[in-house]
Amino acid sequence: MPQILREVPGHIVPGESLASYHDRLDPQRTVEFAMVWRSADEAGLEARLLSGRPLTREELVQDYGWDAFVKEAAVRWLTAEGVHVTHDSAFITWLEGSMAAIETTLQIRFVESGGKFMIAQEPRVPQWLSPAIIGFVGLENVSQLYPGFRSPSRVDALANNGQGFFPIDIQTAYQFPPSDGTGLTIGLLEFSNGYNVEDVGGFWSQFGIPAPSLTFVSVDGTPNDGGVNPWDLEATLDIEWSGAMAPGASLVVYEASAGNQDAAFALSVLKALEYARNDTVNHPNILSISYGDGETRFPIATMHAWDSVVRNSAAIGMTVFVASGDEGAYGLRGPGRPICHVDAPANCPHVVAVGGTHLVVNAAGQIAQETGWTDTNNNGASGGGISQIFPVPSYQEGIRLPVKPGYKRGRGVPDVALNADPDTGYAVLFQGAWTIVGGTSVASPIWAALFARIAQEGLVANRTVLGYVNPRLYLLGPTPAFRPITQGNNSYAGVVGYECTPGWNAVTGWGSPVGEQLAQGLLC
Repeated sequence: MPQILREVPGHIVPGESLASYHDRLDPQRTVEFAMVWRSADEAGLEARLLSGRPLTREELVQDYGWDAFVKEAAVRWLTAEGVHVTHDSAFITWLEGSMAAIETTLQIRFVESGGKFMIAQEPRVPQWLSPAIIGFVGLENVSQLYPGFRSPSRVDALANNGQGFFPIDIQTAYQFPPSDGTGLTIGLLEFSNGYNVEDVGGFWSQFGIPAPSLTFVSVDGTPNDGGVNPWDLEATLDIEWSGAMAPGASLVVYEASAGNQDAAFALSVLKALEYARNDTVNHPNILSISYGDGETRFPIATMHAWDSVVRNSAAIGMTVFVASGDEGAYGLRGPGRPICHVDAPANCPHVVAVGGTHLVVNAAGQIAQETGWTDTNNNGASGGGISQIFPVPSYQEGIRLPVKPGYKRGRGVPDVALNADPDTGYAVLFQGAWTIVGGTSVASPIWAALFARIAQEGLVANRTVLGYVNPRLYLLGPTPAFRPITQGNNSYAGVVGYECTPGWNAVTGWGSPVGEQLAQGLLC
């Protein structure tokens, strides 16, 4: 008896037109992809997250994974036409097959253009399977993530006589607690080719910072190229600044392919997130991601799959920070519709999205002025806005969300902020030379480092602050734990954005941290 099949929506790339694609040429072209499972008890897992009591990895699988019978039936169906299972975990089934075999299995059609591929129809799965899965990731290699860093275009507001901010400046301005992150591990998800140990070591040495423990982990075989390419600046600044701000913490670089040939960038992100969640060797407590693009650049199922892995990570006590982007309310890297876009994966409701400010300090190192990172010279603005993919999460139900006419209510981005304007940028040592860099891609790892310092104090006090922290941050939002940012906006590229207002806003979230006050609030 033939199985009844049901369409699984959310796999078409919204921003791509079929008009520029043709039917796939090589039916034997191999594609690696993944089927991502929902939790077997979605409401129960969300309630457990809100309780603040972390699960063990074993409890996560036992209490919220699907039973073996369902998994085995799914594998039998998936492999009947020649698709192969390369690895099967509780929440992700990793697959590989020829385009022809995948087309037959999922009843889809691949199209190609210049080596890029995507699908022209939504996949279909057995009716009994569709409620159990979020969908598939890797059925396209069109979507890309981009690092969020920029160079200054003018130097009048740069600290230290034009050299940019030093680590001590940021620690002082944001009143970091006296801890150093000892006992914590920060995972940095990178999608480039690596870093140079002499660069990061030289940076720390210059500022008298003891070199933190640093480990390179290749998620998919991508090697560390030694930081020789321009795009390696992202990994370099992430390492240098997270290490400088929490020198007692261990750093782990999770490197995955940036998407080339048949590699799908969306799949690389999923692999890196899942690898870090399952890493029982390095045990990361905090993750930082400095990459993104507007949410219309990705299939909806892909973004939900990313968030499911982040949620599972939060359930076992990990906290994930993501840069909100540097293209203001426009949100897209490159040409696109001149409308508001929120960055992904910063749009995921289980991450802490980090926006950007423009910071000026006085001679004593205290904040003299801090405004939202506003586009004053066509050199970026703080990413932020209202997601059109994810609904309003529970922790944002009580705040005013500035929904523009024609848009629907959704998850507001960012949650928090920190200096990111390249014109008030940071000193970075890259390829043996000092340069100045800004962008929310610097703000995210600094927030991760601040959280490591706070979490260390939590360990001493026998109180955890890790895991799903968004609800607690929102409770502290109106308190002295944050410096409210009430001036500036994130209009960019001709798109009218959002204004910095009292309370939460779609430019800087609750604002920048007052580190010691934030620590007290989280630990009380």
